[in-house]
Amino acid sequence: MTTMILVLASIVAVFLGGIICGIFAMLVIGIHAEERRITKAGTGPTRAGAVSRRVLSTQTCDDKPEPVKAGR
Repeated sequence: MTTMILVLASIVAVFLGGIICGIFAMLVIGIHAEERRITKAGTGPTRAGAVSRRVLSTQTCDDKPEPVKAGR
């Protein structure tokens, strides 16, 4: 009985792992395709392209430049 539970649990684990890997692969392929489409001449930006550029160019607090103080 416990062997059957272990086999079913491992099958479910492999299935869920495949789903996660597939989602990640589709996300990477989609971002790459959008970047290639943008680099072609004559194509305008799309909502997906704007979102992917915003996500890929996010900055942490360490990356932001220091604000310039007013010289009064």
